[in-house]
Amino acid sequence: MAKLKKIEFVDFGPYKMVGKEIRTKIENFNPIYPSKYPTIPSLWKQCFSNGTFDILENMTEYCPAETPNGYEGYIRDFNKEDETFTYVAGFLMKANTPVPDGYAAYDIPACTIAKTWIEGEEHDIYPNAHQLMMEAIHRNGYEVDWQNYFSCEVYTDQRFGIPQKRGQKVLILDFYMPIKQR
Repeated sequence: MAKLKKIEFVDFGPYKMVGKEIRTKIENFNPIYPSKYPTIPSLWKQCFSNGTFDILENMTEYCPAETPNGYEGYIRDFNKEDETFTYVAGFLMKANTPVPDGYAAYDIPACTIAKTWIEGEEHDIYPNAHQLMMEAIHRNGYEVDWQNYFSCEVYTDQRFGIPQKRGQKVLILDFYMPIKQR
């Protein structure tokens, strides 16, 4: 079972999220009733295979020191009525980053974030991370800053990429979310 390994509250940004986006919905992965929405795994597969990340990796002067070696999955614009949201696979970059043609970009203002490490097997992290974060945020006297809401998966080499390449099943995925004092 996934578990919260670490939480800290830190100043963050301003940044720009740059990558490829889809409008999607939490998949139930039911093969009998496939989703009519594009899936997050298919977006990642496409970005790795078509050079999307190569272009961003070559923009090293725009990569912030705080996230030098990670890919990010950025969630925003959740719609309660149809339960869809925007998902961007890409990189957090400096606020002044020029956006390559064909890429989506979203400005992230300076804020305070809950920076968490969620540990577990990959298939167990994704469905449990949000709830684990929310509980930890509230336990520590904070609440989500819904006015500036986003959620960001940060795939660091140290805690995720290298252990995964070594065949380790238990990984740590970082998650960021803007918060404010209650």
